[in-house]
Amino acid sequence: MGETRITSAQALVADPGALRRLLDEVPDAGEICLELSKPYFTRRWRHSDQHSFWIASDGRTAVCHTLTGLELDEVIALWLSFDDYRRRPGFTLSASSLGNIIETELGVTVELGE
Repeated sequence: MGETRITSAQALVADPGALRRLLDEVPDAGEICLELSKPYFTRRWRHSDQHSFWIASDGRTAVCHTLTGLELDEVIALWLSFDDYRRRPGFTLSASSLGNIIETELGVTVELGE
């Protein structure tokens, strides 16, 4: 595929309009919104354009990292290895930490966007 890139956005959970905009392109966004008022993490795949969405909330702020440039089999491998990282004490999901995991696990250089 093309260049591997992570773009990130965040919204306050108490702002329904901002949450709708944050999750506008994410599959099953309605189900996800219901969970964001508590600590939560999920991933979604949009087959039509091969986007992987990584959504997390601490109960106050929700963040969505959108990953492009990987094939489905690469994303699945990443999902599996990510769970090991996530269990590590002090781990926090960020565009940078996700990019580092991709580079380590898949050997792919990642560009971080806004």
